Amino acid sequence: MNRVDFSPGGLNPPHSHPPGHGAGAGQKRRLLVGFVTTDGVFFSKVVNAGELFVIPQGLIHFQYNVGKEKATAITTFNSQLPGVVLASNTLFGSKPSIPTEVLAKAFKIDDQLVNTIKSKFQS
Repeated sequence: MNRVDFSPGGLNPPHSHPPGHGAGAGQKRRLLVGFVTTDGVFFSKVVNAGELFVIPQGLIHFQYNVGKEKATAITTFNSQLPGVVLASNTLFGSKPSIPTEVLAKAFKIDDQLVNTIKSKFQS
């Protein structure tokens, strides 16, 4: 189990848990919870206090506080080690780095933009 506190506008960025799926409950205020299916369909819902959400195993998902006050969620996983893969860090901050040409083709953007994005994830 896990407690996550969100400031107004706070974001748990797009990520996945490859070995497990998760469920959560909104404890306070309003969270936009969304995920993308393996065939590219985006589902989302604003979860209010007392409501539940489920994220299917391995899918990229996020939580975003759309309210004007602090929000809290309690999440649980079907694995004691669900792992986490942050999409942006994985793609743009890997070491060694994924070739710029690969990311440019994958995202249909130019090399300069890929390098600009990569620079934000380098430590």
